[in-house]
Amino acid sequence: MSLALRLGRTLAELRQSMTASELMMWIEYDRHNPIGDVRGDIQAAQITSAVYGAQGVKVPLNDAILQWSRDEQAEEDDPFAGLEAALEAAIQ
Repeated sequence: MSLALRLGRTLAELRQSMTASELMMWIEYDRHNPIGDVRGDIQAAQITSAVYGAQGVKVPLNDAILQWSRDEQAEEDDPFAGLEAALEAAIQ
């Protein structure tokens, strides 16, 4: 998906025009030079870490990187996870 976005093409267009060997080259390229938005998130985290560091606060890069995917454990610990179902049961 990231490659299609970067190239401005649909997935169907990529499937029709890209060979398997070219796709493998893109995958290897992405390992060394990320194609997707991850690279921008890493750059933003570096700036954040540097700004805090200039103020005397040490912020590790991993703590400054945006976390886009939800942690499954955090969902299980959500005290309001069953609230909607409980309210619907109470109404009936």
